[in-house]
Amino acid sequence: MRPIISWIGILIATLLAIGGLASASPSDSRIGISQGQKDQLKALAANTRDRTGRERDAMRRARMDLLLVYSSFNIDEHKAKAARERVSAAQMSLLNIHLDNEIALRNVLNSDQFQAFRDLMKRRMRNPEMLVLAPPEEDVLDRLPNKAMLDSLGVSADAQKQLLPSPEGFKAIQGLRRSSAQMLDLCSAYTLDSTAARKLIDNIHQDQMSLLAAQHHRQHTIRQILSEDQFGRLQQEITKRMAERERRHDRRR
Repeated sequence: MRPIISWIGILIATLLAIGGLASASPSDSRIGISQGQKDQLKALAANTRDRTGRERDAMRRARMDLLLVYSSFNIDEHKAKAARERVSAAQMSLLNIHLDNEIALRNVLNSDQFQAFRDLMKRRMRNPEMLVLAPPEEDVLDRLPNKAMLDSLGVSADAQKQLLPSPEGFKAIQGLRRSSAQMLDLCSAYTLDSTAARKLIDNIHQDQMSLLAAQHHRQHTIRQILSEDQFGRLQQEITKRMAERERRHDRRR
């Protein structure tokens, strides 16, 4: 998957940048905000960052629990469902945090200030055309086993085709991108239709849940094309990859 810019991450960075502007900064005259507005923006950025961080951590823990469930040849459906529901709840919370932030931003800035703020955000984007609100997060369960792993296990090309993205998954991704683009377009205007925004959030979340369901179906397919011995060898490789991933994550923190 091509790298995707995080909308809310850029939004928080821009809020912090504006909130921290010195009173004599040239950007002050361009944005035209008061010290009181700066303080409100800094508080909004801190609140959004904290809430987002908690939900991302919760989603990461839920995904790790789901990975643990799928590490067994015999899937515990009850535990799998519970973990998927936790992932889904965190995804929904992140979408609502985004909308809460958009509403709060309009309570701080007037129309002209809001447009100047959006212009600053755009300048922070390396490639605005790649921007979506809620892309399917790249997940080890979607990427592994890869072709090299399956080849090493002696899985035939025909069997490997069963693990290609399903039409349902492709449809969900397309719907996710479409609804995300509509949501971002809706949020670009100072006058925000919150009812329409919440409807789009529901559409986005439905597609996110569809992707989780497609991922679960893929796990069952893996067990149909692999023997229990092959699956055990596959898990050894996935465990090694996950350990490497965790080390990279820890270094970034």
